[in-house]
Amino acid sequence: MIIYIIKSSLCLVLLWSFYRLFLERENMHHFKRFYLLFSLIFAYTIPLVTITYETDTVLNQENIQQPVNHLILSDNVQVEATSSDYFSTIIWIVYGIGVLIFAIRFIKNIYHLIKKVRRNENLKESSHINVLLTNSIIPHTFLHYIFVPKKEFQKKAIPQEVLLHEKTHVQQRHTLDILFVEIFQVIFWFNPIWFWVKKSIKLNHEFLADQKVLKQQFSIHQYMDLLVNYPNSSHQAVLASPINYSLTKKRIVMMSQQFSKTKATTRLLLFLPILLGCILLFNNKMVAQQKSTTISTTVAPTHPDKKIKIRVSGEQININGITTDLSGVAAVIDNATKQWKDHELTEFQFSVKLENTNDKFLKKLNKVYRKTRLYKANPDGHDLIPPSPPAPPKMRTSVVPGPPPSPKAHKKLKAPKPPKPLKAPKVSKLPKAPSYSRTELEELEREAELIKEEVEREKTELAELAEIDKAIAIERAEEVRYEAEEVKEEIAALAMERAEASRYKAEQVRAVAMEQAEKARVIAMEESNRAREQSYKIREEAMRNAERARFEAEKVRAMARDNVEKSRRQAEKARRKAIDQAKRARDVVRKEAIEERKEARKRIQEARKEQQRAREKAQKENN
Repeated sequence: MIIYIIKSSLCLVLLWSFYRLFLERENMHHFKRFYLLFSLIFAYTIPLVTITYETDTVLNQENIQQPVNHLILSDNVQVEATSSDYFSTIIWIVYGIGVLIFAIRFIKNIYHLIKKVRRNENLKESSHINVLLTNSIIPHTFLHYIFVPKKEFQKKAIPQEVLLHEKTHVQQRHTLDILFVEIFQVIFWFNPIWFWVKKSIKLNHEFLADQKVLKQQFSIHQYMDLLVNYPNSSHQAVLASPINYSLTKKRIVMMSQQFSKTKATTRLLLFLPILLGCILLFNNKMVAQQKSTTISTTVAPTHPDKKIKIRVSGEQININGITTDLSGVAAVIDNATKQWKDHELTEFQFSVKLENTNDKFLKKLNKVYRKTRLYKANPDGHDLIPPSPPAPPKMRTSVVPGPPPSPKAHKKLKAPKPPKPLKAPKVSKLPKAPSYSRTELEELEREAELIKEEVEREKTELAELAEIDKAIAIERAEEVRYEAEEVKEEIAALAMERAEASRYKAEQVRAVAMEQAEKARVIAMEESNRAREQSYKIREEAMRNAERARFEAEKVRAMARDNVEKSRRQAEKARRKAIDQAKRARDVVRKEAIEERKEARKRIQEARKEQQRAREKAQKENN
């Protein structure tokens, strides 16, 4: 369990560090949301994954199995195991208390939000439900509910950008991400990386909502001013998404960030080796799977028909051309050897080919093979396919220090010889039982009785020798203990002397250090007084310069005011002159228009008179 926690935590730290260094400042928020959720699932899944790969390892009947040395553990090991059990129990109790506290906190937060929904007015819309709260709060979101202040909502005083921001949280289901992280945090409450990951996920949610708002052609600067000047509230729900969450420089800079395909591709290419490294470093274990392996056991057959060809592919077994599974192996082998009697089932040649199999399946195959006549007839009882030799186990032992060996004993000690490897069992003929007469059998029985008596006598002698050795060992242990106590007293006295000497030296060093500290303090005081006097001078000079600058500024401002007044007067004169000229031009135009109108009337009257004369003349001519 501890190894799983360490692997998952290291994997999560590595993936989150890659996000902070390379992805957080990029404008690819949908991918970042997927990346953060994938990191959480991947970090706690990969330590449970076992990776299998194919290998060409060859198994044969001469595999050597190393003997395992059995160690007899002393009482100290049992005491250590008992204490470790107590320690693990305490750890589990502390873990359970933490889970209980975080679970109560999580349930309490959800209960408060549900209570808000039930006790306040709800207005349903097509995509969400508005919950109108009586108190003044910042608009925030939970699932498909948007919590807004009732007075401002009814007066339509909430900006459209804020409502669109919260609606984006609802449409993109950001609350599900927060609930997912909170549930995992209840289980892994002891891991501080979860707080940072949750903060990154919430900040990315705000990036997504800001991006959606700015896509609706709202002004960036107006939206920034709105977020900066929006009032804060001390009552914030942990599971909700408020509009001004983490209003930092990152969020403001991200609004003007542009998406770059080159940067995105580079970051993705950098992520691939990180992902591969996590798979290789933090997986459960890597298991080798045999691929196209051939095993042959040849013992000079006495008959050409004493051959069995076996091919194992996955879970399919082919024996002398007959394909079967595990349940039919015994029947096929017995059928192949039925022409031979029991004492003739020796010196068979096996040819075994393995493809895509493992040791677990081979153990099952050997278990089935032990039920056949061929296995029971062989005196050595060898397996058909021995599994790969296991690695020697790592055993914890507690070593009780004994008396130091003498120099002579060091000379007598020799390195132990390595154990001889076990040879593979050979398949041979059954030995013929020897025949004895009755008298020979009686003599053998008498010899066996004598040997038995000698063995009993040797046992009693060995027991006496063991008692003597035990007494000698007890005496030797007492002597060693007495010598150890004397050495301990001598070491304690020497340590006291050295401690006294070191204390005296420490007093001397402390006195020297005090003197040096006093000198340094005096020097520091003098330096500080000088610096204070210099700072006073600099401040007075700065004040004089500031006064001069203020006077100059007043002068410049007065001159500017005079210039503005002059400009205003000139402009007023120019305006009045332009008005007079416009009036004169208007009067001239008006007079000209009046004259032209009079001339036009005269011409009209003359034309009418001409018409009258012409009409009268025409009447006269007609008469």
